[in-house]
Amino acid sequence: DPSVDVRTLKTASEFESYYKNLEELYKKDTYGGATPEETLALFIDALKKGDTELASKYFVPEKQKQEAEDLRIGKEKGNLDFLIGYLEKAKLGKKFSENQYRLTVVENNTAVMSFDFLFNKYSDKWKIESL
Repeated sequence: DPSVDVRTLKTASEFESYYKNLEELYKKDTYGGATPEETLALFIDALKKGDTELASKYFVPEKQKQEAEDLRIGKEKGNLDFLIGYLEKAKLGKKFSENQYRLTVVENNTAVMSFDFLFNKYSDKWKIESL
């Protein structure tokens, strides 16, 4: 299970199995865009349609299960519009490495929220790592 907390793994074989399974999930994962901005746009579009299950697929595989639940709860509580509003303001981008990128929301010259992306080298897609 990719949503397992790796801190609970105790043996080398447990780690090996976890990372082998995770690698397979990355290889099979086709959701995301060619750029972080495209992935964000796809994510926002899914949220606007209320499709939290699809929206969760734009996260890295190990976070999809938890994000699907969090987004579902957010939808039930009517919080998606608030999230979408912030996501649409993310304009300032910074590349940290070949496979890490951050989009930031800036208000009144202050960074108020950022979104981290990770490049999936197996599918050539950018994934949301954190919001």
